[in-house]
Amino acid sequence: MSLEKNLENFPTSEAAVRMLNSVSDGFYDKSYVGKWLYQVMGLEMDEVREIFEELPYQAFPETATWGLMYHEMKYELPIRNDLSYEERRKPIIIKRDTRTPMNPWQMEQIIKTMTGFEVFINDDLDVPNTFEVTLYNGSDTLDFLKVRDKLQELKQSHVFLLRINQTSESVITPSYGIAYYVSKTICQTIG
Repeated sequence: MSLEKNLENFPTSEAAVRMLNSVSDGFYDKSYVGKWLYQVMGLEMDEVREIFEELPYQAFPETATWGLMYHEMKYELPIRNDLSYEERRKPIIIKRDTRTPMNPWQMEQIIKTMTGFEVFINDDLDVPNTFEVTLYNGSDTLDFLKVRDKLQELKQSHVFLLRINQTSESVITPSYGIAYYVSKTICQTIG
């Protein structure tokens, strides 16, 4: 039985059902046109309610969906509707987090978001203005050049040691001018 012929289970909109319950019984219960009017108004109200309930989630890039466009505009990034939400969130989060003073935890979060690897930064070395970055348990690929460039952008006047500890075989994207050694432990000094 089609929806139009089944007047007992119609309208389907939650707001339409609430509005229909607010009018006197017996008048619109058997009216095909009346129920359709409430259905059309109710669908609009349901959509407004859905947007209103999602609104708090749009304030943060980690939970935003349709609001990602506004974060991209805020941080002067290109609006990339062709990418998935996760791919659009990464540059927003990185740009947002690089604006603050940089401590080791913040650097770890930025590199982790960028590469997919777990990151540990040790800045408690005997040499001043030097820190060690260790990446481990990562995804399939790692581009040394991107990591190096991001670290140089974050701490321009520092020297760093970049160390990769990978237990499984993974693809390391070589970059021009950077020597690398692939084994269970990959160590590379860049600075």
